[in-house]
Amino acid sequence: MKGHLHSNRNAQLLSSVGKVMFALTLAYLAFLGSKGWLRLSQAVTPVVVDLDWIRSSHECPDDDGTAAHRVCFFHNLVIYQSQLVYLYLGPRPPEIPDILLNWHMDLHLDIVAMSASPRSRKFIVMKEAQVQRIKVSTLTWRQYHLNYYHGMGEAVIDTYNLACKYLQYCGTRNSSEMTPIYIEKPGDQMSWEQALPSAAQAMHCLFPGKAHWIRDSDIHHKVLLLETAVVGIGPYSRRWRGFPDQAAKFKEVYGTMDVHVADTYRTRLTECFNLQYKQHNTEGPYDVTIVNRDYHKGRHIVNVKEVAEGITAMDHVKSTRVVYMEPLTFKQQIQVYADSQVLVMTHGAALVNIMFMPKGSAVVVYNWLQREHLSPHTWVTDYMADLHLNVNFVGVSTADRRHLYPQKEKHVFQPEYASLPDDEKVALLERGLCPSSHNLPGCDDMHMNFAVEWNLLQPAMVTAFASLQHVASRHALDGATIMS
Repeated sequence: MKGHLHSNRNAQLLSSVGKVMFALTLAYLAFLGSKGWLRLSQAVTPVVVDLDWIRSSHECPDDDGTAAHRVCFFHNLVIYQSQLVYLYLGPRPPEIPDILLNWHMDLHLDIVAMSASPRSRKFIVMKEAQVQRIKVSTLTWRQYHLNYYHGMGEAVIDTYNLACKYLQYCGTRNSSEMTPIYIEKPGDQMSWEQALPSAAQAMHCLFPGKAHWIRDSDIHHKVLLLETAVVGIGPYSRRWRGFPDQAAKFKEVYGTMDVHVADTYRTRLTECFNLQYKQHNTEGPYDVTIVNRDYHKGRHIVNVKEVAEGITAMDHVKSTRVVYMEPLTFKQQIQVYADSQVLVMTHGAALVNIMFMPKGSAVVVYNWLQREHLSPHTWVTDYMADLHLNVNFVGVSTADRRHLYPQKEKHVFQPEYASLPDDEKVALLERGLCPSSHNLPGCDDMHMNFAVEWNLLQPAMVTAFASLQHVASRHALDGATIMS
């Protein structure tokens, strides 16, 4: 009995002590708030951040001594007023490693070193800002990211490559902890949500947390405290190689993506968008998909009905469908590729979606673009090689520009057209050649429509059907280079 009473007294005492400690904690938090040391993050619970005790640090593992390959981890790096800030204390600023962010444009990481001394006016001003902690993040520079090819085929992959290879965020586990941060400046003012929702959806699928652009207005006057951030390209880079001379140099510096990273990237997106795959017979009958474009956007196949009928009449073809991407959602678009056993399309950024095609399928690319010293196929086949896609490729080109159709109804009413000499008018209407004497708005190869020549496409289809017995075969029936 005495023991029981003694236990009750201890419990009451502990309860009283707990209440006192709780009251003292509230008082302490109030004191910190009055001093400006308590800031709220975007998390549900408030976080105490005293920047007086924050110091930045970094390490660059597996450093081969080149900025092009260097990947570094930064700890307690700060983003403030659109600038990366490295906090240090001491007589001299630290030596920030040289890190290449963009090989083609020779852009390097820009970090400002700031003294955390109580006498530093800039530091005193920064301490007054609201602080938001970010546990782990990637820092990437998005090149031409509002274009579908560069956004989906490069920028999204850049972020995933860093997160998976260096931070081990390769799947769903804790992926919401990872925050993509884009550091291009000045950059495009429009966001992915506004201009390229497919890229925003893909990124949200991979990393559900909110991404930030370094110049976002909603964080400009905040302090983003990056507990761990990784930045750099590394030895592998998923990029269009560039024009021939540049492409050769690029290949000397960078290899293709890590197979594990490429496979998990594709698998994660496939699972996230719940793509369904059909069972196709590699010996036929074959299912064929033709991806066409809206007439007014250019690159429209004007004889697509006849082309579809010709393919359907070929031996062992079960069905041919024509699909327009413009009215479809992103999920519906990539499901078209997932459904396709043999897919026919022309030059366009949507070729990025071949990553969703089933293993052993085939894509036929019909090209009409005239480019001196530049293969029309390498930008596609390099992409396929980088992602280790088990998809067969057949490329074919026409050199007969009589099959190109400028949008006459648009051009003939332009005042610039009226000023053209007769020979340039004829060249435009009969051979799809834009004038050299005047700038005719909207006149370029990318806005031309065209008719497919059956004598070129038919053997390409035969080759595609035969390739279904293989995996990742490459064929160029026009003699063009397959790999840069």
